[in-house]
Amino acid sequence: MKLGFLFIISVITINSICAYPNKQLPTINLVKRVSVATNYTNAIVKAVRMRQAAINKYSNYPELNLTSISNEISSVTASANKTLSDIASNINGTISDNILSKSTKGKCTFNIKNIQQDEAYYAEIIIGNQKFSCLLDTGSSNLWIPNKNCTSASCQNHNSFESSKSPTFKSEGNPWSILYGSGSASGVTGKDNIKIGQVTAEDQIFGLADLVSDVFLPLESDGNCGMAFDSLNTMDSGAPTLVSTLINQNKINPLFSFHCSHYLDFDDQGTLTLGGVDESKFTGEITYSPVIPGTGFWSIPLIDALVNGEPTLNLARPAIIDTGTTLLMIPPDDAAAIHKQIPGSEYDSQDSIYIIPCNTTAVVSLNFGGVEYNIPPRDLIFSPISGTQCVSSIIPAYILEPLPIWLCGQTFLKNVYSVFDVGNKQVGFAHSK
Repeated sequence: MKLGFLFIISVITINSICAYPNKQLPTINLVKRVSVATNYTNAIVKAVRMRQAAINKYSNYPELNLTSISNEISSVTASANKTLSDIASNINGTISDNILSKSTKGKCTFNIKNIQQDEAYYAEIIIGNQKFSCLLDTGSSNLWIPNKNCTSASCQNHNSFESSKSPTFKSEGNPWSILYGSGSASGVTGKDNIKIGQVTAEDQIFGLADLVSDVFLPLESDGNCGMAFDSLNTMDSGAPTLVSTLINQNKINPLFSFHCSHYLDFDDQGTLTLGGVDESKFTGEITYSPVIPGTGFWSIPLIDALVNGEPTLNLARPAIIDTGTTLLMIPPDDAAAIHKQIPGSEYDSQDSIYIIPCNTTAVVSLNFGGVEYNIPPRDLIFSPISGTQCVSSIIPAYILEPLPIWLCGQTFLKNVYSVFDVGNKQVGFAHSK
């Protein structure tokens, strides 16, 4: 696949990512349309486009062997389907006392920016001697920014890299192309020193976009910073990500962690810690789950999903933990089971979207490693369609059909402290402050 940034883009200003056919407003039983249809249409369209962008992102990895991945998933989730008392020994759902996570050596913490009401987060990076804002995406492995030579309107609207002004730049010249939604980006690769936070990766491979679709025009960030495993790098096959380079050059310990802010708390600053964790941002302990082998994603077993304490799944599911996704996108049967337990929810069969009361008191909890993490009622609301009815932030979708994969985005992640342990290939969560 040739994709990376554009999945995140779809989460940021998704209204411009995918074409949406003209059609009548969907009919939903027991759901009244508002007198001004625009609110209804915009909310539905935005959710549908986010879903399609996510599907495009993950379906465009042609090198993925779905049969092999399915076998790996079956093996790992089989262990997860044991009783909760066995989880710690069978799926590594243990409380971590990882020395690296508590060490201050090879560790730095810095602010990241909350974009458009928790849709995504970006950080400032310096390539050579030039500054850029870069979206942080654990669901891809590509790093790219606009090239100064790019004449696309989207490039003119953002900071672009001028190689002649960087004495440390090295041209690689390998062509790349990324497809996503209704747009694309393409260019060549290069190498330069890239600083993020207080650390610098030397001779980091990145993409210089010579052609960028107009869908980028309204974006606040300049480029994408993929943070999945190296095997998903589609610009320069298997080339190290920015995080991997920092680890390989002994600049940071082999892990990183996120504290994602919440706009409803009037906070647009989250934090990213490279090489460790920030213990001031969570309570209790961090519980880890192993990464499912063979995918290249940060995919781990989800033990169960509960609504107001009542379980909804009969088997564990694989879950991709993706900071570049806004919503919680799950298999349709699982979405139906969850919404069945949310009073007042209705299904829009035309657009495959759920409508829930804006004043819902339901709490959805995800069980990872034997610990339940809550998604409070306010975060089950994606967007209002009237004064009383809202689009649910839990969206039915097959991300890698036919695999029953969950895609866990900011709907979940802004309620936990998340740790991505590269060295031990595991993901940890703690209750966020």
